[in-house]
Amino acid sequence: MNMLRLLCWADALTIANLSCGMSAIFAAIQGHPEIGAGLIALAVVWDSLDGKVAAWTHHTGREFGKQLDSLADLVSFGVSPACLFFTLSAPSWLAVPPLLFFVACGMLRLARYNISTGKGFEGVPITVNGVLFPLLYLLSVLFPPSLSAWPAVFLAMGLLMASSLKVSRLF
Repeated sequence: MNMLRLLCWADALTIANLSCGMSAIFAAIQGHPEIGAGLIALAVVWDSLDGKVAAWTHHTGREFGKQLDSLADLVSFGVSPACLFFTLSAPSWLAVPPLLFFVACGMLRLARYNISTGKGFEGVPITVNGVLFPLLYLLSVLFPPSLSAWPAVFLAMGLLMASSLKVSRLF
């Protein structure tokens, strides 16, 4: 199947979301967590716009677009916040289990969403992390000891994403 025939304009925004997530990882690794946090927040913008553009161009409900969106979201709102924290924290392998749990729960939540047929969400959407962790980064700049609470936040968000909690769509 020709890849170009599968793509629509909304997919370009999904790729922008993914690009922000990957660039956030690279920025954090290079010692620029402020840029990484900003790029995670920017990924939220692209993620919210791709659905609007899909609706505007009459491309909603495409299975290909749904899969692309979930893959981009896992990177931008799962892997990149975990990398941001890992680069900010003192080198310790004790930080790894909560981060792995968080990313795995995000992946499970997205897989469940992709096979669901309901209108609302089951579990907290992974996109919430795209707002939460940039805000936590700002808090850590103003109050550095707050960084020590991040592993608990990762565990809590992992549980909330994987939960059966019914969540309404905000936008």
